[in-house]
Amino acid sequence: MQPTLVGFDLDGTLLTETSELPAAHERAIHDLRRAGVQVAIVTGRPLPTALWVWERLRLTTPLACYNGGWVGLPGQAPFAQRPLSGADVRDIIAAVDGLGGALCAYPSAMEWIMDREILHTRAWREFYRMPIPVQPERFAAWEGTSCKMMYVAAPALIPGLVATMRQRFAGRFLVAASQDDRIEIMPAGITKAWGLQHLAEHLGVPRERVWGVGDAENDREMVAWAGHGCVMGQASARMRDIARHVLPGVQARGIAALPALVARFA
Repeated sequence: MQPTLVGFDLDGTLLTETSELPAAHERAIHDLRRAGVQVAIVTGRPLPTALWVWERLRLTTPLACYNGGWVGLPGQAPFAQRPLSGADVRDIIAAVDGLGGALCAYPSAMEWIMDREILHTRAWREFYRMPIPVQPERFAAWEGTSCKMMYVAAPALIPGLVATMRQRFAGRFLVAASQDDRIEIMPAGITKAWGLQHLAEHLGVPRERVWGVGDAENDREMVAWAGHGCVMGQASARMRDIARHVLPGVQARGIAALPALVARFA
């Protein structure tokens, strides 16, 4: 069955590791849309850092950002949203206090702040194409919600931190390593699958006609939920095991293979 909607992760899927949109991927998206397939961005990124891709691809479908916890159109109120509460944020701040990494918060859909600068974050303003203020005073006396939280540290520390935080916050938060140097923290049950499901329902698309394409651990629920789950060739064995289709890796312009694959189900 040909898809009506395809949800794409950004980093490592539509975008390369240097945050570039390959021309072959851009052509593939246009080919899908000409074939009548709706294309949506489903990303862990904040909304401002996904907008340039949305605009370059001339998309009109809503985006699912913040690992699916915010779903809507730019400049409009989201039609699905589940942020962390102020109490949640304060507990997460306490959990990572003194560990030496950088903690990121997102007080609104268009805002990204950090509690400190570390080696891993120094090039982020250019990479993500937005200002990221360092505001330790806001973390010290936190008030209000956050679209998600993200903790950044040396890659060698991440697996242990994920295990520790999952044990500490079991049943309360979803904790996932989205890249080798960062941990994403969301309310329990809020994943890219949650965002893609709400997006599909908003568009009137049944689950069996939704495809999801990703590569990283925080794409796992989306790939598993979609009627057709696809992963990029560089994805882990754990991710490949749940996918219906494995595309070439992002460096091999893997999304370029998707229009032909979709045509087989027409």
